[in-house]
Amino acid sequence: MDCVSFLGDGSSPALSLSAAILLDVENFPLKLDLAKQLRPYCRYPVSIKFAVANWQNSSIAQLDKYLHHQGYQLSHVPKDKNAADGQILTLGASLQLMYPQVKDVVIVSQDFIFNYLHQTLQRQGCNTYKVYQQSGGVYLDNFISDRPSLITQITQKNVNSTPIVEQKIEKKIESTLFELIKKSPNQVTLGKLSQEYKRKYQYSISETLKQNKLPKSPLNFIRKSCSNKIQVKADSSKKTHYLSLKK
Repeated sequence: MDCVSFLGDGSSPALSLSAAILLDVENFPLKLDLAKQLRPYCRYPVSIKFAVANWQNSSIAQLDKYLHHQGYQLSHVPKDKNAADGQILTLGASLQLMYPQVKDVVIVSQDFIFNYLHQTLQRQGCNTYKVYQQSGGVYLDNFISDRPSLITQITQKNVNSTPIVEQKIEKKIESTLFELIKKSPNQVTLGKLSQEYKRKYQYSISETLKQNKLPKSPLNFIRKSCSNKIQVKADSSKKTHYLSLKK
């Protein structure tokens, strides 16, 4: 049964009944008013919202204020594999105990593991839906019909800007290193790269990272974000790091 058909039974749901959102932020890093988008599909208005993430992750860190203003309860998990999934499963399994008025549950993630949570919530008398992004759109599926509905298109204003900023910094670092290597075939030190970056772009790498609310260690940023193109070798005797472009 398609979730839209739930609205056509001619009955008026009790005002006390509501819907809840369980949001896996790292699987859905969009600035989108989901409660508004879900109104035509869910039987009850959304009043309970949980957003789960490792909020130290620079790629989604700037979403915390946005989601807080939308009424989400922010839940932090450590940087462990499946930590967010485990927290969402725990929240979902205990949802009826904490909020017995919730009868619609929207799980914002496409991870298969949440099919088990869906089954548990169905046995507890809830209707469940999953929301996910795919091919430039946001889709909703009610787990039963397996017929996803497009609820909105993803636009540039929906996209969290942090990954885009990171990509711009990566390209500037890579182009600066490329120019330095052309002038000198020897490996370039991190210090020399930082000096040249500041000469070209007015601010040092660490200053640029700080301005964009990213962790301000140039070495850590290069190791994490530029590892596909830049190789880092440590010289413990000289307490320095040498950079080269991967072939």
